[in-house]
Amino acid sequence: MTEDNPAWYQTWFDTPYYHILYQDRDIAEATLFLQNLLAYLKLEYHQSILDVACGKGRHALYLASQGFQVTGIDLSPNSISFAQEEAKSKNLEVEFYVHDMRTPAHEQAAVVLNLFTSIGYFEDKNDNQKAIQAFYDSTAAGGYVVIDFLHAPSVKQGLVADEVVTKGGIQFTLKRAFEAGRIQKDISFNDNGVSYAFQERVAALGLADFKQMLEAVGFSVQDVFGDYTLKPFVAETAERLILVARK
Repeated sequence: MTEDNPAWYQTWFDTPYYHILYQDRDIAEATLFLQNLLAYLKLEYHQSILDVACGKGRHALYLASQGFQVTGIDLSPNSISFAQEEAKSKNLEVEFYVHDMRTPAHEQAAVVLNLFTSIGYFEDKNDNQKAIQAFYDSTAAGGYVVIDFLHAPSVKQGLVADEVVTKGGIQFTLKRAFEAGRIQKDISFNDNGVSYAFQERVAALGLADFKQMLEAVGFSVQDVFGDYTLKPFVAETAERLILVARK
């Protein structure tokens, strides 16, 4: 995508409305997931963690508060600016910078995290492979990558096609559908007399897709979990698709 015709995620994720719509995300659930991951990985304090697509830094900041050396990267300049200010206000040392996940980070880390369905946005499926390659290049020898992705059958089963929600005084109209192997959400709303419309599109990638991409670059898949308590992945009952692979 060119600057004159940016991809949907370049515009939508950088607006304040994205954060208004998703302001009620379950922080307790996310914290529990991170605690479970840390226990599973048996990391030592001060080891390095790279949070790819870190958003406003909520998870990176939590990890830093637990004594780890954390870097957060995201494509959204507004999100990175917010994360930097939060780190200052909490007196935490976290390096945040704007970066495209399809290119390696500035330094390697012991663990690379890509959480809460933060891949699969690209129109060209080869870009997903480029991102996985960048994860590999950003992982230190013997290190791990953790990818937490939606489980498409679970999403499809619980899909609400039409929904209207009010957040921050704004009424959002949401329309969801499966279209050509993608999970699509159309978002429309009005704010101060101005109408807006955005769209989210995520490829319905499955376990076989991720295993192929990870192994193609040299990762070895160690475990696959089906929820944030790290229960083993069972396709029929899983809520999430969480892969842990080692370099």
